[in-house]
Amino acid sequence: MTDPLFPRPDWVRRINDMAPGVGGAGVMVSLDPDEIVAAAVAVTGLDDFGAPTWEEPYRRLVASIDDEARCHVVGRLMCRHDLIRHLSTRLRIVDAHRRDPALAATPVPAPIFITGPARSGTSILQELVALDPGLRGPLGYEMAYPLPPAGVDDATRRAWAECEFDLWADVHPGFAAVHALEAGLPEECLWLLAPEFDMGFWTTIVNAPGFVAWRAFTDPLPAYTMHRQFVQVLQAGRPTAWIFKSPIHMSRLPTLLAVYPDARILRTHRDPVKTMASSVSTLVHGRYTRSDHVDPLEVGAMSGIGLAMMLNAAAGPDAALPPGQIAEVQYLDLVADPVATVTTALETLGVAPDPSLPGLITDYLAARPQGHKGVHRYSLADFGLDADTIRAELAPYIEAFGVVSEA
Repeated sequence: MTDPLFPRPDWVRRINDMAPGVGGAGVMVSLDPDEIVAAAVAVTGLDDFGAPTWEEPYRRLVASIDDEARCHVVGRLMCRHDLIRHLSTRLRIVDAHRRDPALAATPVPAPIFITGPARSGTSILQELVALDPGLRGPLGYEMAYPLPPAGVDDATRRAWAECEFDLWADVHPGFAAVHALEAGLPEECLWLLAPEFDMGFWTTIVNAPGFVAWRAFTDPLPAYTMHRQFVQVLQAGRPTAWIFKSPIHMSRLPTLLAVYPDARILRTHRDPVKTMASSVSTLVHGRYTRSDHVDPLEVGAMSGIGLAMMLNAAAGPDAALPPGQIAEVQYLDLVADPVATVTTALETLGVAPDPSLPGLITDYLAARPQGHKGVHRYSLADFGLDADTIRAELAPYIEAFGVVSEA
C-alpha cells in the first residue's frame, strides 16, 4: 500500500489491497502476451493480424506495463481489457479488408486533422467543427467497437463504450474534470492508431518509459496506414469528409501527409506555460487511474523535455507545410469568439461552413459550459515547473506563432 495521490473510492482501494495476500496484482490479473493474443483470437474467431508490424510494439508494450508501470489490480484489469480490444479491433479490420478488397481503394477525401499541444483547445475545437452537417468526427463508441459481432446494434456498443469510459472516473473521480470522455462525442485519433500499438494511447494511462523510449524512434508509417484502413472501415465504402484530432500528429505531420496527401491541418496554439502544466496534470490523473505509484515531479520533468522539443521543432524552417493546407488557431481567439474562430479557420482551409454552424456552436456551448464536469485545478509548482524557464525554453515556438502569454 502507498499514500494515495488523490482519494480512492473504497471499492477500488479494497480490491487493490486484497492483492498482497495472494501474491500481488500480477497474480490476480495476468498480462501474459500470448494468452491475451489467444483471447482476442477466441473472441473474434479470427487469426489473421495482417502485416507483422504490430507484434514487436505489442510485446514490448506488455512487457513494459508488466515490469515498469506498477499498475494496481483494477489498473491491470483495465489494461488487459484494452489490449484484448485493440487486438480484436485489428483482427476485425484486417478481416473487413480481406472480405471486401474494394475498401482499400475507397477515398478519404481531404480530411481535416486538428493538432497542437495538448490542452490547447484541440478537443473542443473538434467538437465544434464536427457540428457542421457536412463534416463527421469519429465517435468514441464507433472507434472502441467499430465492427461489433452480429446482432449487436449501435445502442449496445455505445453502452459497452460508455461503461468503459465511465470507469475511468469511477476509479479516479478527479479524472472527470480533466477530460470529457464520452461515447457519443468525437474522440482522438489515438483509438485509430491503437491497433498498431502506437505509443499515444498508452502514454496517457501508464508509465511505460522503456516502451515509449523505444517507440519514439520507430517509423510511424505503419500506425498511419492502420489509421487509414480503420477509417475506410468506419465509412463503409462511402467517402466521408472527416474531422480528426490528436496532439500526437503535431510531431508527425510529414508521415500523416504521406498517407493523406490532401489532408488539411488545423493547428492550435496556447501559452506553453498553460499547456505544459495542464498536460502534465492530465498525465498524472490519467496514470493514477491505473497505478498508485505516480510521481508528479517525474512526469513534469519528462513531459517538459518532450513538449519543448516538439513545439520548437514545429517552429523550424524544415517544418513548413504545403500552402493552403494549414490554418493556425490561437486558443485565446477560440475562447473569446468561438463562432468567428471556427468559421474563419474552415474558410482558410477552403471549407465553406454550413449556414447552420454558428447557431449550432452557440447552442452546443450553452448546453456544455466549460467546467460542467468539474474544474481541472493544477499549478506549475505541483510538477516542479517554472513559468520563466518554460517561456525561455519555448521562445522559438512562442515567437514563430505569435503565442500570447496568459500570465
